Amino acid sequence: MQKVKLVAILATTLSFMLLSMGCAQKAPSEDAAALRIADREAIEDVLSRANVGFELSDPELFAGAFAEDAVFQLDEKGPVFGFDKMIYQGRADIRRIITDGLEKARKTDPKTLSFDPASLKMYNRNSDEKIEILDAKTALHTSSWMVVMKTNVDIHISAIGRYNDTLEKRDGKWFMVKRVRTE
Repeated sequence: MQKVKLVAILATTLSFMLLSMGCAQKAPSEDAAALRIADREAIEDVLSRANVGFELSDPELFAGAFAEDAVFQLDEKGPVFGFDKMIYQGRADIRRIITDGLEKARKTDPKTLSFDPASLKMYNRNSDEKIEILDAKTALHTSSWMVVMKTNVDIHISAIGRYNDTLEKRDGKWFMVKRVRTE
């Protein structure tokens, strides 16, 4: 009788342990959902770094959102105010979007401006954003954008348009590989 009770207790304990272990495992769909959320957050971070880097004229923050071999393309008839060319190829060239602008501002005679250059603030606002994760390594992003300039004289919208971005996950990190900017 004691053996039967012991076997029953052991069988019940073993069954409980096996059931508990099975319940503790995540379903594959939960893992996929968690990975998709993590990818979306990483993509949002890349887009934010590009936006804030542009807004603050921080060349490293801005260019760091782009892959080493990325393309930044202005998709309109040139020239475009604030840009020296229509296509920038590679991270180093994309960094020049900011560094060249800073250099031009440094060389501008403040007496030729209608505002105090020290008062200039730039805000780059995105809206209607859509991120579409195509697969584990590719995503698309679109948004409307608007640049607002504030000086000691006035506040005005300096440009509006759309971004069409292609992003890739490389070595576990997301980067923009192509940005097409339209006005």
